[in-house]
Amino acid sequence: MMRIALPKGRNLEVALAAFRAAGLSLAGLDNGGRKLRMTLEEDGLEILLVKDWDVVLYVEYGIADCGVVGSDVLEETGADLLVPVRFKEGGSRMSLIGKSGTLPAPGAHIRLATKYPNTARRVLTERPWSAEVLKLHGSIELAPLLNLAEIALDIVQTGRTLVENDLDELETVADIMPCLVAGRAAYQRHRPTINDLVDRLEKAGTVF
Repeated sequence: MMRIALPKGRNLEVALAAFRAAGLSLAGLDNGGRKLRMTLEEDGLEILLVKDWDVVLYVEYGIADCGVVGSDVLEETGADLLVPVRFKEGGSRMSLIGKSGTLPAPGAHIRLATKYPNTARRVLTERPWSAEVLKLHGSIELAPLLNLAEIALDIVQTGRTLVENDLDELETVADIMPCLVAGRAAYQRHRPTINDLVDRLEKAGTVF
């Protein structure tokens, strides 16, 4: 039986819809449940429900054979995982955010607030500023609002939060989408099962 780590939060509904479109029943599993571990005999799967940022660790350490995680988390952690497919739904973007409609002037020294410090440092190597990166764990938009930082690097979906707080999306850095990931050893162990799942997802038209 293959074990899949699914993320609580924004990517769970995307994953469930895609898997069901591929023919899995996932009976009893929904976004409002409180169980953290479920055995789905009909589908031949065991499901773990964990935080999005923890999916990578569960798969990397072989606790789960595969999982669903955002490409933002993969980029930030640098996890050495296989990415067989990326889901079409649930996309967002990683953007630079600030109070004005313009980016800092070339040569400026700035503070950049984000929960993605590793990604931010890579982004900054391609920008004409020197910067201090401040790691925050939530409410990233408050940093430029309260002048903790000149700009922020964060995920934008609808942009409504920015509009309501008089912030601008200054530059899109990357498109973000949920990904199916697998550990290398797990892929060798469950190759037929994973390949079958990927084939079914592709036929259902839910992945790239």
